[in-house]
Amino acid sequence: MKRRNRKIRRIVAWVAVILIAVCLFLVIKSFFGDSNGGGSGETPSGSGSLTPGGKKPKGTDTPSPSPSPSPTPTPSPTPNVVSMVAVGDNLYDWYMLEDGYNRENKTFDFSHNYDYISQYVRMADFAVVNQETPLGGDEGYVGDDWEQKYFGSRTIWGSYHGYASFNTPDEVGHQLVKAGFNIITMATNHSSDHGYKAVQNSVLFWRNNYPDVTLLGIHDSDADQKKITVVEKYGIKIALLNYTYGLNKGSATNEAPYSVDVLEEARVRNDIARAKDMADFVVVFPHWGIEYEMNSLDEKQRRFTKIFLECGVDAVVGAHPHICQKMEWLTGEDGHRMVVYYSLGNFISIFKQSECNLEGMAYLEFYKEGDKKEVREGTIIPLVNHWEYCNTPIGTGVNNGKNFRVYALQDYSEELAKQHGCRQYGKGSSFTYAYMQKLATQLWGDNIKVVDWNDINGIKLR
Repeated sequence: MKRRNRKIRRIVAWVAVILIAVCLFLVIKSFFGDSNGGGSGETPSGSGSLTPGGKKPKGTDTPSPSPSPSPTPTPSPTPNVVSMVAVGDNLYDWYMLEDGYNRENKTFDFSHNYDYISQYVRMADFAVVNQETPLGGDEGYVGDDWEQKYFGSRTIWGSYHGYASFNTPDEVGHQLVKAGFNIITMATNHSSDHGYKAVQNSVLFWRNNYPDVTLLGIHDSDADQKKITVVEKYGIKIALLNYTYGLNKGSATNEAPYSVDVLEEARVRNDIARAKDMADFVVVFPHWGIEYEMNSLDEKQRRFTKIFLECGVDAVVGAHPHICQKMEWLTGEDGHRMVVYYSLGNFISIFKQSECNLEGMAYLEFYKEGDKKEVREGTIIPLVNHWEYCNTPIGTGVNNGKNFRVYALQDYSEELAKQHGCRQYGKGSSFTYAYMQKLATQLWGDNIKVVDWNDINGIKLR
């Protein structure tokens, strides 16, 4: 009996040990389970609010996991450089009118004249061309005695005329915009060739057809002339001024003194002072100089260059001589630097002298960072005004030209040079590709810019 009681006590002891072990296990499990998000085993991100037993309070929903936030994209920095190109005289003479004229439907087509230069125009933020002659519309304008002498008529193309009293079809303006130009200068010695009406029509052409194109130098109101034109990109402001040395015919300014901007010292100084208050940079486009003179500057060029430098102008881009002249950097007494292109020559035209068919495209970069502002680059891209000889006479025996085009000199070739129309004339017999290269080097030397289309520093064509 005693032996049986001992056996029972041993069994009870083992049962007690087992129960104690189970209880201890449950206590330990409960402790570590709570420390990892509750007895239910749910993770903190999906647990919501839990009771000590691992159950959610009644009516509590489990929120959806919060999506991982997308990284904030790094904004592209605003460029601190604005670029500009500028070219010389866009001058449509008789030969060019004839080349673009369709006698059957009596319309003009100049759609291919700028095909080979457009990519250079569009590589800059701002592109400037000097539209030498008025876009005066078909108002019955009469030509001068030169037209009567050589053509026996003053109305070969109605209101449209070449030398000496120019009026150019609107089609030319459309093609300039198509090529990429967005700034037009029109203060020239030919602005008033057909009076104030032609000036008014020129202003209205740009205003009505291309309100986003900036027009300089001519006006249809006194209020418009008094405005300082400022263009802006990337927060960089550039004031633009355009003047001519004078007018071949003064009828427009006699009728409306505000119609054409003329180089007058008092006004120029006042305009520049106002412009400097409104913009980061000031660029002046003067129509000046001696025609066909490559190596000499006239008194007005020298005097106004000095004035521009004294007044703090940043760049001067000249036109009018129908031939290229030098460019240079000048430094004022206050240390201010100014780049001057005395003449970029022609842009599209017909001249029989070899030298008149070399042209220039100014390339400028305006840099601004904080209070630091400078013209970071002022170089020049040599161009060639190409045209070919045509022995079909205009009117009463004046030989014609055809296939008018503009090329960058770096894209030109000796094969093209052999086709150039000026080679048919004594003054143009020296025209070769090699001669154009030599002339460009003599004029501009290390300032020549060669565009590498495989490495154009991130520039995108407009």
